[in-house]
Amino acid sequence: MSDNVCRLCPRNCGVDRAVGTGYCGVKQNPVLGRAALHYWEEPVVADERGSGAVFFAGCSLKCVYCQNFDLSRGEGTEISVSRLADIFKELEDNGACNIDLVTGSHFIPQIAKALNLYKPAIPVIFNCGGYEKTDALRMLDGLVDIYMPDFKYSDRALAEKYSAAGDYPDIAVKAVKEMKRQVKSTYVAEDGLMKRGLLVRHLVLPGAVANSKGVLDILERITDIKNDYFSLMSQYTPFGKASEYPEINRKLKPIEYKTVVAYAKKLGFENVFVQEAESACEEYIPDFRGQGVLKTQ
Repeated sequence: MSDNVCRLCPRNCGVDRAVGTGYCGVKQNPVLGRAALHYWEEPVVADERGSGAVFFAGCSLKCVYCQNFDLSRGEGTEISVSRLADIFKELEDNGACNIDLVTGSHFIPQIAKALNLYKPAIPVIFNCGGYEKTDALRMLDGLVDIYMPDFKYSDRALAEKYSAAGDYPDIAVKAVKEMKRQVKSTYVAEDGLMKRGLLVRHLVLPGAVANSKGVLDILERITDIKNDYFSLMSQYTPFGKASEYPEINRKLKPIEYKTVVAYAKKLGFENVFVQEAESACEEYIPDFRGQGVLKTQ
């Protein structure tokens, strides 16, 4: 069996990514859709300078409603690990307040190598779907300063239906615990920006208030709700294959989102970011045509 056989993510597909693509849809070398300043992260994460966002192509979840649908299916530009390290430095030199690694779980070994080649002086964020093996996350121990995972599902049936991942809740609990072990406590500097810590995001889905309440119940048990940060997102917009699922082929109703926010307050969550209904639009989706990916002369 080749050393390149991939069992990095919970799919355990066993593909030799040196010659073929796994469930994630990409081969061994990093594939990017964009590497540029990004201005729409939570205010405790980024200020007006913007995050140095590196958007990886491919995904081990491939949610049917993904707003970055084509990118998640593997469309992007292949680069080397050394080029990835150069991108980190270029974004830092361009004034980014952090390096924001977006959906790079299927490239964790390559990201670790790149960060060992060049570790920025600004915080490194691992921005992911919450569907990561703890063994894989340990490769990033000491290299990542802020973990920013999604926690999408408490309901296994929904996880299976929309992400073909009925084991998602169990995997995500272990992943968040490992992230918390690595960063320990959250530190926010005098400038109001997080330098180290955990920020867990949850996207409220249409018709799935019970799922969201279940997620909050889980997070209340496994995190420090007075220290860690959380983001309840109302930005759901039908993308990808959402039209094939009538129950989620609509935007969120205000009452659905208000109910989830009220439940978070009831449980005692303190550091919670909420969104306005206007955030559910296409304006906040970046252009994934390769900006900043290749070296320009």
